[in-house]
Amino acid sequence: MANEEAHVRLALRNQATIDHLQSDVAKHSEWITTVAFYKALHIVEAMFFSQSGEHGHSHDDRANRLKREHRYSHIWKYYRPLWAASTVARYLQDTIEHKRSFNSFAEYFSAEDVKRLILNHYLRQVQKSASNFLSSRSVADLGLPPDNPEKSSG
Repeated sequence: MANEEAHVRLALRNQATIDHLQSDVAKHSEWITTVAFYKALHIVEAMFFSQSGEHGHSHDDRANRLKREHRYSHIWKYYRPLWAASTVARYLQDTIEHKRSFNSFAEYFSAEDVKRLILNHYLRQVQKSASNFLSSRSVADLGLPPDNPEKSSG
């Protein structure tokens, strides 16, 4: 079973892919969005493992846990639109939030929105909020500033 460190490694690999694709955001906006969602997913999985030694078993299971446990409500607030955007990027259907279809991903988000919202807002907020639940080593490995400077080392 993958542990916190293994999920952090996958999140870092996803970030390397995002960095590579950002050379042409307009051309790769669907994949940047999809990989950003999966980076967030692995950060959430690392957080779950850090907190309970358990994982989500599916997208729905993960979502329900984020929604159900009040301490994760801020993470859910930003994870949910990442999940929805990645669904549109992959299937041209938003089955998570607005229940509608699109002819292209650009109808849903422009390349500028991918940079501004997906990467610099939703993903950043998931990372920032999750840093409260990760070990200090994972926070450092991910290059995240600790949201709570008094957090104990892990």
